[in-house]
Amino acid sequence: MKFTNMMGAIVASVSFGAVLTVANPTVDAQASAKMSLASAPKKFQGTWYYYQNGHYNRYTIAAKKTSYRNFKGKKWDTGTNYIKSGNLNKNMKNIKKGQLDTLLYMSKGWLLDENWGNHTKASAMGTPGTEGYKIVSRHYKGKTIKSLYTNATWNVGNGEVHLQHYYKTKGQAKAFNPTGASEDFTD
Repeated sequence: MKFTNMMGAIVASVSFGAVLTVANPTVDAQASAKMSLASAPKKFQGTWYYYQNGHYNRYTIAAKKTSYRNFKGKKWDTGTNYIKSGNLNKNMKNIKKGQLDTLLYMSKGWLLDENWGNHTKASAMGTPGTEGYKIVSRHYKGKTIKSLYTNATWNVGNGEVHLQHYYKTKGQAKAFNPTGASEDFTD
């Protein structure tokens, strides 16, 4: 009888300990780092066009990389950046390897894109070097289409903030910006 009571007490204490362990996660798990996205969300993926000064600038968002092709001055400027996940609570200003890798994270409905070498703990929409993207609806030839609305901040001191809409087709891009102005400033 004593053996049965003793085994019951052991089973009860082990079970109670397991319940406490599950109910109270460790402090380390609660204080885990906020990480950036490992890949671009599907709704942002694709090739997007912007018509400017007689040329079609192109921005492509793939699952694991972004690339661009813009006409500047008298020549094309192209580049590719790879999406890498990182700790958003960490300053990355002094990193050597991967400075041009892309850090993506969501903030207040915007997909924020920033080079690793520009990221600080205080980075947010409007921080120089940060680009924000949002998918918005626009009306084109009687239909509702999706547009990639961009807000790029490069130098707040001189007012260099770019607001543009990129579109899925070149025809849409030219229709919404027929003069080819460098900014369209419309929501």
